[in-house]
Amino acid sequence: MRARSLFALVVMTGSTPALAEEVAASTTAAPSPAPVMVGHGDGFASPNGQYGAGLSISREQGMRAYGELGVFSYNLFGPVDVWDFSAIVGGGYKIKQDIELEAMLPLGFFHAGGGDVDETGAAVGNLHIGASYVGAKGPLRFKVGGALEWAPWTIDPSQNFGLALAFSSLARSIHDAGLWAPETLSIVAPAHLEAGDQAVGTGDAALGLHIPTDGGDVEVSIQADPGFGYYASENVLIGARLPFIWLITEGGDNAQVAIEPYGRLDFGSAFANARFTLNLDEPLGFGFDEGRIWAIHIGGGAAF
Repeated sequence: MRARSLFALVVMTGSTPALAEEVAASTTAAPSPAPVMVGHGDGFASPNGQYGAGLSISREQGMRAYGELGVFSYNLFGPVDVWDFSAIVGGGYKIKQDIELEAMLPLGFFHAGGGDVDETGAAVGNLHIGASYVGAKGPLRFKVGGALEWAPWTIDPSQNFGLALAFSSLARSIHDAGLWAPETLSIVAPAHLEAGDQAVGTGDAALGLHIPTDGGDVEVSIQADPGFGYYASENVLIGARLPFIWLITEGGDNAQVAIEPYGRLDFGSAFANARFTLNLDEPLGFGFDEGRIWAIHIGGGAAF
């Protein structure tokens, strides 16, 4: 199953064949036993740990861990309703002040029920292993890197294993396709850039090369998520992003746009976050229309 299956498996304007058949860390340079979450120049105005929350620019060494759960429900066709729960758990370790090693693991679960359908599936997606260069140049703060995403347990997946991954990608507006594409080795280059103090302009981006291990066609994806954040206080960040993904090598409706307001609360060395993803256009939007997708995400993390 290739990266394109994230569109093809669950296009909202048609039925799903598989189911239809069955109807901041410290601001000091040295490690600290009690790191403090800090924005405003030392940390990142990010909606969650995946995009940089909890990561310090100046702290020489340190660890962080994070997780986020996404939930959505929609009507697949007729009486069939789908509930999906998906999570990304991860963490990072700074081997130097400007180099962080990072790992992430996606998890998915769905239940489809109604009429004669009663299907449940769970899956563990591709393991993400990467490294990022973290720093600041004048007013610009950045986290740029590269990673591999692959897992042997996604080879020759069962029907419901594959559906669990495909449904779970929809909660994130099909972002980070390499995490959710079975039988696929992905080479990705993610980045987070920002500038500002109390009011912060942000941008998340990623270039992905998705290589099927079953002999399928290679896919290329581009993500670009402009946004802004505002520190209402030292501990409260609110903001919004405009997630966009384009599967360049796919035909048909191969792009998706969403809007994503978020909030983050920092307390001590930990944080809690929430965001709301509303798909704006086809194939997944408009999110509030019947048979389309919107999702809620809650999560948190800590620095050590």
